[in-house]
Amino acid sequence: MMKTLNLRQVAISIALTSASSVLLASSAWAQPINNTYGRGLPKQTVCSFITGNNVNVRTGPGNQYQVVTKLNRGDGVRATYRKGNWVAIAARVYGYPPNETYKPLKGWVSNAYINGCSEDQFDRWR
Repeated sequence: MMKTLNLRQVAISIALTSASSVLLASSAWAQPINNTYGRGLPKQTVCSFITGNNVNVRTGPGNQYQVVTKLNRGDGVRATYRKGNWVAIAARVYGYPPNETYKPLKGWVSNAYINGCSEDQFDRWR
């Protein structure tokens, strides 16, 4: 039996294929959001996800900076802005709206390994 979902209440799950990364989400995921979810995060962040495995999160925008942690394909993050070929991230995302949680994570990832969470934002960091 199929159940109809209200997209305003439920985010669509991430679908990753071996041929390409495909992500569909409700429009709420695509928009910058206000800081209503935690202390220490910027006022505006954009839903994004990691497209590779063992992607380095660095302390600055370049390979010469120290690695803080590694993320994997499909991991959700909140990104703030791009500087050259690097994207600043402010938080790691766990779960889906309305029950998602955020863990502050200050760092930088190469724009080759991050995409936006919706079709209209997918190439945002390119």
